[in-house]
Amino acid sequence: MRRSAYPFLAVSSAGIALAGMLSSAVRLPHYGGTLRVEIQAKASSLDPAEASNAAEANAIVRLRDLIYNRLVRLDRNGQPQPSVSLAWEHDARSVNWHFKLRRGVKWQDGTPLTPEEVLSTFEGLAPGGSVHLANDTLEIDTGRARPDLLMALATEPRWMIRRPVVASDAVPLGTGPFHVKEWQRARRAVLEANEDYWDSRPYVDAIEIRLGRPSHDQLLDLELGKADVVELDPSDARRAQQEGKRVWISAPVDLLFLRFDLNRPPVQDQRLREAVAASIDRLAIQKVLAQSYGEVAGGIFPQWLSGYSFLFSTAMDLNRARELARAMPTPPTLKLGYDPNDALTSQIAERIAVNARDAGLTLRVAPLPLGWLRMPDTGTDARVERVRIGGPTLGAAVRQATSKLGLSTEADTDSPEQVYGAERKLAGSFTDVPLLYVPELVGLAARVRGWSPTTWGDWHLENVSLEAEQP
Repeated sequence: MRRSAYPFLAVSSAGIALAGMLSSAVRLPHYGGTLRVEIQAKASSLDPAEASNAAEANAIVRLRDLIYNRLVRLDRNGQPQPSVSLAWEHDARSVNWHFKLRRGVKWQDGTPLTPEEVLSTFEGLAPGGSVHLANDTLEIDTGRARPDLLMALATEPRWMIRRPVVASDAVPLGTGPFHVKEWQRARRAVLEANEDYWDSRPYVDAIEIRLGRPSHDQLLDLELGKADVVELDPSDARRAQQEGKRVWISAPVDLLFLRFDLNRPPVQDQRLREAVAASIDRLAIQKVLAQSYGEVAGGIFPQWLSGYSFLFSTAMDLNRARELARAMPTPPTLKLGYDPNDALTSQIAERIAVNARDAGLTLRVAPLPLGWLRMPDTGTDARVERVRIGGPTLGAAVRQATSKLGLSTEADTDSPEQVYGAERKLAGSFTDVPLLYVPELVGLAARVRGWSPTTWGDWHLENVSLEAEQP
């Protein structure tokens, strides 16, 4: 693999001279140092199920991928690769799967990961099927054809985790490239390199993560040399680029959308939902609020994932909105909520209210209450929300949309035509109205080397090194 140790090289004096001439062009990865990372989400837990919004859920998954391993992982092209499983095979129907488990994988306390512990991770994976061990092989009978199983194992939340026996508040052990040295909920995390990591030691000695940092504070820390990797809002990212700083831009992976709560009487009339949707100027939102990053959204899946998102209309139709508004006796005043921890959803909610006013509709904008994501009733008729639809394949994106947006599960994920049909059906209800696809925007310090994220936003900080300080 990579970076266990550098072999000793015997070189002639001519070779030394050549190395000197090339030193400015070729920089070998440097071991050591602390990578300083800042993120906007507070991440008060390491359990994605406890996240208060999409940004926090994404941050938790990112932390977990540094601490824990899955059975299968993805390469930069989105193809499944070995991880805790060394190899696999399946029958012709992709029902029976056999995963050969890797030997020598250790928990971060030095004890070996046993096949029985791997088995416990997959209890309940195959309703109608079975999961069991045959020596060091995990055998999964899915009960039905699952050609997407590898992608599911690589993207769904099934990490190898050992729960603490004594201290209930201790961070569970993992087998990943870093272990937790310090965890302050919603404030700070310090991760140290796992010297016994099966895929070889990371380059940096530690990662220091500050949580809950607003974008403008992060940009200031980047400018002052206090941070190496920062998450930026569109306006701060645009400023950083204009000042010549390094900004990495992912594919559009977050969908911003307007969700109507059909349990609320004011929005049960589809004409009202359609009128609000028709009044929205998505292009202005993308150009002004998102600083031209990302793309307008008419469907659930961005163009890079579906190949057909251009078929959905994204144009504002103010005449249609006014016609629908006039058809209702007295359009009710709607309460529109937004996540107070997400600046972009706040700005979009205000813009939607302005657009709706031009159609003769009244929307009152207000922040959602703390913990709104788990509330059956947030007290709002509609909300501007954010959800991660990062794929990296259309099939994986369909599973994400099924769980988060109520997309029909009857669609064949291998058939773009069927997925498109399910999207059209969902769009026709005007319950979840897509607005904008946005990318991740990451500012990078000059000393960061080996930054090699995937297109869909996996950072892979275990591959990052820091430029050695000059003597």
